[in-house]
Order: sequence, then structure tokens, then C-alpha cells
Amino acid sequence: MTFSLNKIVAAAGLIAVSATAAAADSSVNVYGRIDTAVESVKTGNARVNGVNNSGSYFGFQGQEDLGNGLKLGFQLESAINSDNGSITEADSFFSNRSEVNLSGNFGTVRMGRFFNPSYYAIADRASLHNEDYGITADALYVGVENANNRLAYKSPVFHGLSVESSVSFHERAADNQGKNAYDLAANYDRGNWSFGAGYGEWADAKQYALRATWTAGAWTLSGYHQRSEDVVAGIKEKTNVTRAAVAYAIGAGELHANFGHANAEGQAAANQWTVGYNHHLSKRTKVYAFYSQLQNKDGAAFGDLNPNEDRKSVSVGIRHNF
Repeated sequence: MTFSLNKIVAAAGLIAVSATAAAADSSVNVYGRIDTAVESVKTGNARVNGVNNSGSYFGFQGQEDLGNGLKLGFQLESAINSDNGSITEADSFFSNRSEVNLSGNFGTVRMGRFFNPSYYAIADRASLHNEDYGITADALYVGVENANNRLAYKSPVFHGLSVESSVSFHERAADNQGKNAYDLAANYDRGNWSFGAGYGEWADAKQYALRATWTAGAWTLSGYHQRSEDVVAGIKEKTNVTRAAVAYAIGAGELHANFGHANAEGQAAANQWTVGYNHHLSKRTKVYAFYSQLQNKDGAAFGDLNPNEDRKSVSVGIRHNF
């Protein structure tokens, strides 16, 4: 059987059109961030100078239009060490996120591994200077975190309000008494103001937090208050954390300052403060310089430090988003 040249060309054209139409219904994007800094960090009496990673990652994000307003999406994100090229968590390649989601007019249903929505409603939004990454990240906020095996629902935005709830199934794990973890977050934006609320619970650990952010012209002010509790060695411990941050934009630059205070059960307390400057070379690239201190006293051990240990750091780095 033979085919005319015209029929072959027509068939090839039909295949090309079909492939283009299919591609138009779905997309996969590669994205990420490289953030590397020269740092001098003094912990206790020991000082270490070097080139350090500050929260670099890469990932794949895709979406397929299923019709009638329904969309299927996925996101796979891996944390990497930009200073030596290694994976941050060797036993979990997509350690930052591994999720599939279904969205429509009803909202979004998410499944897989992803961090607490309550964290993004509170601490992440108040860390103005560096999006809560690197050596200057918030060391006082208490996260009740179980990112694995998570099922979540996020509502549509209704008059500036959105709510997201999630449950992380323990799947008969022996740790943390085999309890499911629960998380609830709310965000409300109106005019110059933005508000956030968060709640988390996992076994004996619980946390509650509120945030407010105000933006006008070159100024941005943000702050939160969190109360958390847990049972350690049979003793109930409670912690209060308050943080305030301010940013002032000057052309392509930004001046930043923030201060956080935490007081644990008894007299244990800690302070963390940071001052810094960002200079945006483009929409995706910035250079920055930060100075930060974390001070533990009266037995406090925030920031994974030893009791009463302090940390001081100077960072000069560059970040590029792609």
C-alpha cells in the first residue's frame, strides 16, 4: 500500500497539531535558588570562617489542565548545599517538598511531603530580610513539624481570607507515640495590612501564633507572637516568642532590622537580632550583608546550641533565583 506525499504531509501536520494541543494543556517547569555566602560564625568561643550554603534548592513544578476548571499539579523540590554540591538530606532526595495536588473552584487538595502551612503564615512572613534562610533564620519560632504523609485542604481566597488545614498520618510509626500531627493556618490581606494565624499539634506538642504585617510606601513592619508547650521528661514546658521586623526600601536596596525574644519555663530566655542590607541587581539576583546575634541565658538552648551558648555571625553573599 502506498501513500501520496500530500497525505503524508497532512498526517504529519495533524500529529504536530495534536502534540501542540496536548502540550498546551500541561506544563513542567524547572526552578530553584542558589544562595551562597562568605561567613564568619562564632559559636561560644569557637570561630569558623568559610563559604556556606544559605538555603539553596532546585525543583520541578508541573500542572495539567483537566477541563471544567479542574487542574492537576505536582511539585518536587530538593534542598542542596551550594558550597559543595551535595544533597542536604542524603536519605531524602526531595526533602523540601514532594506533593501532588488537585485544584478547582472548591480550593486545593494536597498530598505528600510539605512543611507546615502555619509556619508560612507566621515566621516566614515576618522574616523580611532573607525569607528565613541561612544563619540568620529565626531560631526562636517553635515548629510542631511532621512534613511527611500529609493530606491538606486549602480554601479559595474569599474577600482576602484563605484557610488551610492538614493532617500528617503517623502510619503506625513508633516515634512520637504514633500520633497524627495537625496544622491549621489562616491568612487575611486587606489594604496595607496582612494578618496570619497558625496552630499546630503533634502528640504533647502544641503551638499557637498570630502575625500582623503593615506596608506603606518604602516601609514594611511585621511581627508575631507565639505560645507553645510540650512535655519533656514528664515535665510540661511552655515557651513564649515575640518577634518584630522592619524594612525600608531605598531604590534597589533595602535596610533591614529585626529582634526576637523568647522566654521558656522558669528563667530561661533568649534574644536574637539581625541587621542587614539587600541590594537587588535584578528581579532574580541580589547581594546582601547581615550581622546577627543569638543570645541564650539562664539555661536556654535555642538554635540547637548548648545551654547558655551564644552565636554571632557576619554574612556577605549572593542569591539568584531561576
